Amino acid sequence: MSPAFKKKAKALAVAMCALALCHCGSDDRENSPVGTADTKTASVALRLSHTAVPLTDSIVVDCYGADTLHMKLGAKETGFNLDLFPHDHWKFVAKLYANGSLMQKGEVETKLSAGEIANVSIPMHAVVGFIYVEIPLGFGNPTGITSGSLRLQSESDTFEYPMAIEGSTAVFTSDMLPLGVDYAFTLTLRDAAGNAIYSIEDSVHIDENTPVPELQINSLRAKISVSLQLSDRVEMVFPLELPAARRAPAEGDMVISEFLVNPVKSDSTAFDFVEIYNGSNDTLEITGCSIGKSTLPKESAIIESLVLPPREALVLGNDTNPNTPEEYRHTENMPTFLKSNGSTAASIVLHCDGEIMDSVYYGKVDSLHLSAAPLNNSSSTTRSSHLNIGAWDDRENPENWCLGSPTPGIATFCD
Repeated sequence: MSPAFKKKAKALAVAMCALALCHCGSDDRENSPVGTADTKTASVALRLSHTAVPLTDSIVVDCYGADTLHMKLGAKETGFNLDLFPHDHWKFVAKLYANGSLMQKGEVETKLSAGEIANVSIPMHAVVGFIYVEIPLGFGNPTGITSGSLRLQSESDTFEYPMAIEGSTAVFTSDMLPLGVDYAFTLTLRDAAGNAIYSIEDSVHIDENTPVPELQINSLRAKISVSLQLSDRVEMVFPLELPAARRAPAEGDMVISEFLVNPVKSDSTAFDFVEIYNGSNDTLEITGCSIGKSTLPKESAIIESLVLPPREALVLGNDTNPNTPEEYRHTENMPTFLKSNGSTAASIVLHCDGEIMDSVYYGKVDSLHLSAAPLNNSSSTTRSSHLNIGAWDDRENPENWCLGSPTPGIATFCD
């Protein structure tokens, strides 16, 4: 799960349009479905009104009428249009699956006439709920958390779920839970010796409007920020003293998470940039840092003094490029990373106080560089190089990089 990786439950109406998945019309009357008097079709744009949930697997839509259609959308797909035969009783049934189970469903029935253009909204309602908690551990897990448990207790049942570590994130996921139930929960994190180093106790109510309560622990260092969507009372226990939350960066705190050094010239919206990701649990003071093409700080561009919160990305753009948005102009005269002779093999190096924080080599493999991050060579489509944040400690492996649409400021890994 890409840390890249925030999953919040909130009401969301997603317009499902602009993707033609099925065209069921025909000009051949002999192939017309039984009971249809006209071979003309009606155009339908479906809209699902549902609650977004983490771990969504798919959305399935079945259409029953003059024909029977079955469609499956991936979690990231956004919509579809249909051309359907006219019929007095078209029924659309939608089901949302998450975490391997049916989470929400809804249906609507309508009449479709030949040549009609219809917009159909399917109201979805929750069938069950579950609790999902993400906790950032930071690069290298400096807090030393190795295990944990989530305990849920209602008037009649008690459940306990173990912690799983995915990259630099700890995750708790419950089973599917019935709606309309109050649960007392206790979340405990432990070190390698089994000692509890953090715990929180609270209660939560799961119902149709909030099938996945929003439980998010933003930091485990210094001040702990806990967001509980439905509860006013939060009890926190801190068995260990936690270190300061704001400091200078050290090696291993930051990585180069995305870069674009060769945007397509015909793309007027594209611009060169280097994205830096703070994988620590502290707010880092970016002072005395620079970005360049070599290990020599004097050949690099100074980064203006600023602070970078944990699990956020800083975008460094070239201030001489008019396409660079103002909020990304944090350097003066950032180097042009492509070589003047047209070679696309070079390095990007991040320094702070004379020390190398991170570097990445891209382009062609040679006798000095046995591996290289991929670089876009398309002459028509701008694509940037993305690091899989979950594999931050194996970032020299080119398999942990990919090419995708630029997403400056958002730590994402392309599919």
